[in-house]
Amino acid sequence: MRKQLSRDDNHYDRLSSFLLWEGNLEIKKLHQIKRNIYYLEANTGKQYILKGHSNLLNMRQQWDFFNKVKSKSIVPFVRFPNGKKEILTGTNYSWTISPYINGRKLNYQHPGDRLLAVSTIKKFHHDAKNITVKNPIKKQLFYRRWHLRLNKFLETEYIFQKYGYENLFRDIVWMMNRYLDILSTYSWNHDQMEAEIEGRWVHGDVASHNFIHNERTVLIDFDLLHCTTQLYDFIQLGQRFLPNINWKLDRLLQYNMASERELAKFLYSVFIPSDVLREWMHYLKSKRRLSVSSYLQTMEEEWIKRKEFLNTSKVMLK
Repeated sequence: MRKQLSRDDNHYDRLSSFLLWEGNLEIKKLHQIKRNIYYLEANTGKQYILKGHSNLLNMRQQWDFFNKVKSKSIVPFVRFPNGKKEILTGTNYSWTISPYINGRKLNYQHPGDRLLAVSTIKKFHHDAKNITVKNPIKKQLFYRRWHLRLNKFLETEYIFQKYGYENLFRDIVWMMNRYLDILSTYSWNHDQMEAEIEGRWVHGDVASHNFIHNERTVLIDFDLLHCTTQLYDFIQLGQRFLPNINWKLDRLLQYNMASERELAKFLYSVFIPSDVLREWMHYLKSKRRLSVSSYLQTMEEEWIKRKEFLNTSKVMLK
């Protein structure tokens, strides 16, 4: 729910004055969406999303990318009325604006929205090639980042023990290690080098809330944009789709997210329960709505369905 800042609010006044002084942007309305992200309506009637960035290299890489890519599937940054790309507060914080797109977020529970997500990513991938930027940010390969996530997860074993879910914890850890080992046998370094040579980019966070749909569907929030194998976006989509298609392999394959040549790599990557770890760590950091015992019970129920999916899928891969 948006929080509207009244005109006599000190924060509103400071931000309004700052945007007028530094960006020549006169504000009519300002609503806070979440921390450092605002809906903004200018006196001209134009609508924007105002976003604060603490990682200036990341923000400038996005600007460089947006200047090079030609795509109707994305919502890029735009310049402030005075022509500035960014306006700085201090030396380590900066603000950008993007056009506000009125529409709804996708919902992966709906079959039509899953199709929209796949088609939008495919359009984006088609456009996000042969793109070179200055000083691209290097990231570890995704499965190596998952190793780091596993190390963080191991530190939470005591919580599973406290609530009587030791077997669930051990099962998740075994599954992570098992399929990370398999994944490490594939030529990901070659894929990475090829992606860098060909200038192929991924969005990096294909959560349903990063798609906005009205007459068309567009991608927002490119904070995790990077140059790597474009299969990575589809691996994320596959993991996010599975709970919504009752863990059915045939239904997953209908989305044609991987070529026949890359199908085994795609499935083994989707097998890895990195999403379970991500959501668990997010839950621990958030203001918890569910009790820990309720959360773990739900996790275990979903885990049983995942294991059935894995057993079915392994037969196909043999």
